[in-house]
Amino acid sequence: MPRAKAIRKLHLSLKDFRRLCILKGVYPREPNKKLQGRNKTYYHTKDINYLAHEKILDKFREMKIAMKKYKKYMRKDDPEKAKRFKENMPTYTLNHLVKERYPTFVDAIRDLDDPLCLINLFAVFQAHKLFDIPNDRVQTCMKLAKEFDLYVIKSRSLRKVFLSIKGIYYQAEIQGQTVTWIVPYHFTQKLPADVDYKVMLTFLEFYETMVKFVNFKLYSSLNLKYPPVVNTQLEANLDSFSYSTMTVENKENSIETEIQNEKYRISDEFSKDETVKQMKDKYESESVNLFEGLVFFCNREVPRYSLEFVILAFGGKVLWDTDNVDISNKTITHVLTDRDPKFLKMLPNR
Repeated sequence: MPRAKAIRKLHLSLKDFRRLCILKGVYPREPNKKLQGRNKTYYHTKDINYLAHEKILDKFREMKIAMKKYKKYMRKDDPEKAKRFKENMPTYTLNHLVKERYPTFVDAIRDLDDPLCLINLFAVFQAHKLFDIPNDRVQTCMKLAKEFDLYVIKSRSLRKVFLSIKGIYYQAEIQGQTVTWIVPYHFTQKLPADVDYKVMLTFLEFYETMVKFVNFKLYSSLNLKYPPVVNTQLEANLDSFSYSTMTVENKENSIETEIQNEKYRISDEFSKDETVKQMKDKYESESVNLFEGLVFFCNREVPRYSLEFVILAFGGKVLWDTDNVDISNKTITHVLTDRDPKFLKMLPNR
């Protein structure tokens, strides 16, 4: 079925049709014979019939009617009535779509790469009025990314880190599944004008709902409360973000939990060779405890957001120059700096 025919059948605009297809996971198909033209976009008929029974369709139509009334009030120069009407605009949720597209939790973990990449991308963006990127969406992405990182730290599930020109690649083992995502460097981002941000924001709308469910489930697997509590006063005093401002509490005792590393080792039930399994467990236990017992002192010029995440995820402790910590402290085992070492108080065996 050509796209134009599908739009007429669903009684939607092109914008709403694209949005509905992204939310439902319906994509164009390439038929063997393009009977109605070579330059047209085709969809499976069964996919269009599938979209016709989606309850979000009714919400789209209600929102379209409500927007017409809102514009009418604005034209009549009645801003107070228009404001009250806008506050009561119809809304919709995507909770049922997450359950529909991911019947099991393992399916959601397996498909977590793209959501994490897009959420971390928008987390470093600046709010942009021309591209319709609101500030609350950026703040939500930052919050979701930090919550997922905190789970990786608590569960000791980080396995590999790779630095590239694009950004920092991270790889974690979560419930037997390998999850790989990229985090851009925290520089000022110049947004290109030839990118369709509306399509990206539609994907982000679904990914935000999905990652929120995933974070809740992951925290519940560790018997932790979700979402974690953020100390806003401490965060305001810091020059940049720190995971020390976030605390998680146990569901039963309401105490910050320290989980044993053995609890997070990945069990390979399908491995027939016990020797390979033992070697794998030994390697993972050594890599998980890579920085165990080490204390890192970081000067203010080093990238805090990445170093703190990696060090904490492998069992180390982090102290910062901005935390008013004395560098002559004997508990410090390593110093990370980008300045001349002769200006630092270097102690023996450090």
